[in-house]
Amino acid sequence: MRKWAALSFGTLMLGSAVPIRAQSAASESAYIVRGNQVEAHQHELKERLDRFYTNLSEQLQHEDPGLLAMLGPLLTTLKPPPPLAYGYQVLPRIIEDGPPGSVTKPHVATYSWPWSETLISREMMTLDRLQSDLATASKNPADGKRAAYEAIIAEYKKAVDRRRLIDADINYNWLWQRQIANDRPLFDRLTARLNVVVDQLGRSLPEKEPEESTIGPNPPDFVRVDQSTSRARIVIVPFYTDILDTTFVESFRRAIETHWHVYVDGNEYRVVLKITTILPELLYCGTVDNREKRTPECFPPAQGAHINLEAHVAKFPADGAVLTTGAASLQLVADRAIELGPHDVAPRALAHEFGHVLGFPDVYLRGYKDLGVDGFEVMEFVPDYADIMMSPGAGSVLPRHFKALIAAMEIQDLMQAGLDALYKQGDPSEAATRFRQVLARNPDHYGATLQLAKALDRAGRPDEALPVWRKMLAMAEAANDAETLHTVRTRLAAAR
Repeated sequence: MRKWAALSFGTLMLGSAVPIRAQSAASESAYIVRGNQVEAHQHELKERLDRFYTNLSEQLQHEDPGLLAMLGPLLTTLKPPPPLAYGYQVLPRIIEDGPPGSVTKPHVATYSWPWSETLISREMMTLDRLQSDLATASKNPADGKRAAYEAIIAEYKKAVDRRRLIDADINYNWLWQRQIANDRPLFDRLTARLNVVVDQLGRSLPEKEPEESTIGPNPPDFVRVDQSTSRARIVIVPFYTDILDTTFVESFRRAIETHWHVYVDGNEYRVVLKITTILPELLYCGTVDNREKRTPECFPPAQGAHINLEAHVAKFPADGAVLTTGAASLQLVADRAIELGPHDVAPRALAHEFGHVLGFPDVYLRGYKDLGVDGFEVMEFVPDYADIMMSPGAGSVLPRHFKALIAAMEIQDLMQAGLDALYKQGDPSEAATRFRQVLARNPDHYGATLQLAKALDRAGRPDEALPVWRKMLAMAEAANDAETLHTVRTRLAAAR
């Protein structure tokens, strides 16, 4: 994991095809017990919303037919959605983005079961008030009834929308509380790092400007840059999808290409997606014909089926990214697949996940507190709310993202040229030149440092190689890379 990077969905949820909530009856961890209690209240809230909708509909039916004619169609559009279920070909709603981030003081955001409970309690109080308003609405004079019912319907719509946010909050809690419980030592280290950074920034926040650097990405081989025009840099990313809803796929493409498009100093930087649709039958069977001759294993998953996410992604061609379905929550799988869950998703959140496809890590820090019987409090610290990789909800794609991406791809090209020269062409001097070019751009590049040391040895320049091997020793020790440590120590011992 890179410096500053919290664990991403892709790192923690690779191939997970089980529900977010643990189902084992034998497991009685505090976070599960408390989460089950919150889920019970979550279901109670949904039932109350459904009952209120029924009561409101029945009351309008007994009112003036003219009033029902005016308000009935609006009310019908507000019917509570069914419980969210995840599975294959289950698509989320793409909703509007919130406002972009502003220069705000960095702070630690928290998520916990007590907070989820608070959100539910607030909605229960809102429904109590709406029920009271409904009881008195019919007593209003005729010229005031419409306004009263319109106000009730407007508030009910807001309550339905907030319920979606509560569902997402609870799902998020299951996701991270489970990860914390499964690897407390890791999250203890992450929490210690978060606390150190927050403490350091806390002593200088009034004068500190937002962080201007972006952690270097590790772009996949299938991403390429078209620099054929002097004033434009176009990043071309091939995508495969088995989603048959062309309207949704087009909305996804538009979301990515809109957010990943900036101008700076007269130069244009933008992303272009080349999306290819693969029919599920082709993905699983290689053919859409002869259905009656297929084996049971050949049929694609049914809509709503729970699938093994990693095995599903492996069926797509390897020379592109993937947009598909089946996750319980929006996440990255196998470092190249955006797996959609059922929860509402904003274009900015999709653009953040796309940043992971390009190789950018999360740049916010995550930690936790143990709340005892209340499970865990999940903590997230965002250093810069203007950066989309730090703030998926409010950040933006910045020119530095494109510059870092292009620089990383240039480094990859230099590294490959050096490796080819060293191991294919047998030209260690040319290889050393290439690795030095990498280190001129990134002095701490791990692979270039190691390969430069080897190239100098092969070129018959051991005295030049020795300080590079010593530098590599410190880097390998910091990375706890046992294999490289053995290589480095063997080489240094031979130099004595």
